[in-house]
Amino acid sequence: MAVLTKLRVFLQLQRGLLFRYGWLRAWWVGKPVNRNGDPLPWITYPAIDFLSQFDFADASVFEWGSGFSTLWWAKRCKSITTVESGPNWIPYIRPMLPASVKFLTPAFTETEEVRALYDEDRMYDVIVIDNNGPFRAACADAAVGKLAAGGMILLDNSDQCLKTCSVLRGSGFTQIDFTGFVPGNGYAHCTSVFFKNTLKFSVSGGSQPHQSPAQPNPPWEGC
Repeated sequence: MAVLTKLRVFLQLQRGLLFRYGWLRAWWVGKPVNRNGDPLPWITYPAIDFLSQFDFADASVFEWGSGFSTLWWAKRCKSITTVESGPNWIPYIRPMLPASVKFLTPAFTETEEVRALYDEDRMYDVIVIDNNGPFRAACADAAVGKLAAGGMILLDNSDQCLKTCSVLRGSGFTQIDFTGFVPGNGYAHCTSVFFKNTLKFSVSGGSQPHQSPAQPNPPWEGC
């Protein structure tokens, strides 16, 4: 019986990660997508689950590093500005983006990449730091002054960007880490959310937390 129980748990794991989360489909097509083929940010599944709880319909988003995350955000937020400096990535991702996305392509220098945040005289509700350049700490330093009250800063690969994390914590932000696997990749890393005080975003769907795609059981009664 113990062997059968262990086998059942193993199969649940396979079904949950590979199929319900869509990891197998993402690996097969070589793109961060869910089990239905819809685009996902290339961040950890726990971070995606966390973000998916909130209503971003009125949110303005600024993103360093374009990709399938831009497609994901564009369906959920009021406006999004994304910055991309990769010369090989720009012609690939640009045709996929809807017309509503403001797509900026500065030269690959720290000054121009960071300055892109100040092209518009506005504050942003969500600022995403996921660019390929070595400028993440400088981006974080700039983001501190452009984040609207109650907003969040999202940093991917935070376990490999310790200086950037230190910059944000040193500016008074709370850091919440979401470590786990990402769509299509065989290794785990960390995506972190930074905020001050409380988040302004209301919960979508009426409950928090939302159930994981790999959770087959309903909420417990009375709890």
